[in-house]
Amino acid sequence: MKVLVLAAHPDDETLGCGGTISKLSSEGAEIYLLTFTDGISSRKEGDRTRSIDKITKILGLKKYKCLKFPDNEMDSVSLLSVIKEIELFVSEENINPDLVLTHSPDCLNIDHRTVYEATITSFRGMSKFNPIKIICYEVVSSSEWNPIKRLFFPNLYIDVTNHYEKKIEALKVYQNEMRRFPHPRSYENILNILKTNGSEVGLRYAERFMTIREVLC
Repeated sequence: MKVLVLAAHPDDETLGCGGTISKLSSEGAEIYLLTFTDGISSRKEGDRTRSIDKITKILGLKKYKCLKFPDNEMDSVSLLSVIKEIELFVSEENINPDLVLTHSPDCLNIDHRTVYEATITSFRGMSKFNPIKIICYEVVSSSEWNPIKRLFFPNLYIDVTNHYEKKIEALKVYQNEMRRFPHPRSYENILNILKTNGSEVGLRYAERFMTIREVLC
């Protein structure tokens, strides 16, 4: 199984689906990660892409690539240029993914929404990408902060009971991005969310997703 994770910023992959990445990797899946910005330069100096090596070891990524689009300004570049980078990565790594994980189209963050649009265009309904499943993940302090367009309808839950600790371990790599409770991007809140997600479907800990498209052949 080949899995492609698309994340606007380094840490989105862990916040959105870190437990799932760990679970699928432990089951033998090949996980490929493509990030699009450094995740920090719109606010201060730094580069979170340097953390991805550690994330690779914790979550079990096979390969990653970090791009340098302008942080929190991806709407300032052409959508076509983002699409081309996705297609290039897929071509370079010879990935015909069985599963693509991407952002929700209704996140508050403009970079998240841009990555979603580029994902759907890159993997539009062409036969060369069948069978394929595309699912969206949530990112705390973005997905829930768009009060008018909170349209995330979870219809897929993944049990991360044995992998939520890996998610927390990976988040500690991004310690500077974490906040104190009751901020949504706090360790306590993230654990609460995983428990709440799980309780919705009879599990202890779960990450939830919205299925955008699935093709069965």
